[in-house]
Amino acid sequence: MRITDSEMEQDDPANEDILSKLPEDLTDRILARLPLHSLFRMRTVCKKWSNLMVSSRFIDLYSKTSPQKPWIVLYTSGDLTCAYNCVSRKWHNIPIPTLSPEKCVLAASEGLLCFGNEFFPWPHLFVCNPMTKFWQNLPPMNYIKTIHVVGMVTNPKTKSFRILVSGLFFDEGQNGRLATEVYESTSNSWIIGGTPWPIMAAAWKLGAGYAIWCNGLFYCITFSPFGVIAYDIERRVWSEVQVRMPASVVSPSLLECKGRLLMVGGSEEGVCFAIRIWRLEPKRMAWEEIVRMPPEICKEFVEKLHPSRHFFTFGSAGIVCLTISESTPALMYDFSQKSWQWLPDCPWLPDINNWQLRGISFEPRLHSLV
Repeated sequence: MRITDSEMEQDDPANEDILSKLPEDLTDRILARLPLHSLFRMRTVCKKWSNLMVSSRFIDLYSKTSPQKPWIVLYTSGDLTCAYNCVSRKWHNIPIPTLSPEKCVLAASEGLLCFGNEFFPWPHLFVCNPMTKFWQNLPPMNYIKTIHVVGMVTNPKTKSFRILVSGLFFDEGQNGRLATEVYESTSNSWIIGGTPWPIMAAAWKLGAGYAIWCNGLFYCITFSPFGVIAYDIERRVWSEVQVRMPASVVSPSLLECKGRLLMVGGSEEGVCFAIRIWRLEPKRMAWEEIVRMPPEICKEFVEKLHPSRHFFTFGSAGIVCLTISESTPALMYDFSQKSWQWLPDCPWLPDINNWQLRGISFEPRLHSLV
C-alpha cells in the first residue's frame, strides 16, 4: 500500500479517523513506506506523527523498509547549499547553522554531512544530519590549519563516525608540513594520524578534495603526476597504490560503488575528448573502462567546459554526477538505468557561478545521529 503526497495533504477528518482506528504497528508500517520528503511533510499532521520521527523503533523500521537513493548536494564557497532528490526530482534548499564564514561541504557518509571553512586558517568543522536538523560542533584540530583532503566514514552498528583530515601546519621553525588527523566521535577528540611529512616531499603524495572510503581504506587522487594513494585508518599510514593511470587523463576523481573503487575523468584522443568511467581491477591492479559518455552528450558537456577542461565528479550508491566550476548545470549518470541526464536548474543557484561550484552525494537517513 502506498500513500501519495496528495492524499496526505488532504484535510479530511474521515481519513484521520480511519488511520486512528488502525493498530499502531500497522500505521507505522504504512508510514514507513512514504518517501522521505513526504515523511517530513507528514510531521505537521499531528503531534503524534511528529514524535514518531524521533522514535528509535520507527527509525529502525523506516531504514529497513524504505532505502533511499542518494541526494545530490551542490554548493559554493559562499552560503548556498542545495540538494537534489533523485526520487522526487526536486531541489531542496538546505539551511545550515551560521557558525563560520564561507561554509563548504567537506565530506559525507550515509546521512551525515561535514561542513567547514576549508580555505581559512584554523578551519572550523561541524557535522549535521540535514534531514533531522541535528548537528554537532567538532573540537579544534591539534595542528592542521589549512585543509587539503577530507574523508568520512560511519559505523551504523555503533552509531559512530570518523573523519579523516590531511592539511598544512607550520612547525616551530615555521617550516610548512603536511599532517593527518582523525576525529573519533566516540571520544569527541582528534588523534594524530601518523608522522607529518615535509611539505616538499609530500607534494606528490597529497592532492586536494575528497577521500573516498572503500573496503576499509580511504583513497584519494594525487597530482603532478596523477596517481592514487590510500590511508589505513587503523595502522595510521599512507601508501601509494601501485596502479598505472590512463594515458592523458583529465580531471580524475574517485568514487565508490558497491564495494568497488571507480574513477571518472576525461581523456584526450587526438582531437577528440571523451568522458569515461573506469573500475579498478584489484587482481590485475589496472583501470578497466566500464562506461563512456555518448558522443552527443559529451559534445554538449565539453562545450560548457571552455575555456578550460576542468570538471568535478562525485557520487555514491550507483549515482555519478559531474559539475563544472563556472556553470550550474550538472550531469548525472545512473548505473541502474544506464542513462545520462542533465539535472534541472536549481532555483537557488545563479546561471553563471564564479564561486567554484562543487558537489557531493549523500544518502538521506533518519537513523544517522550526531
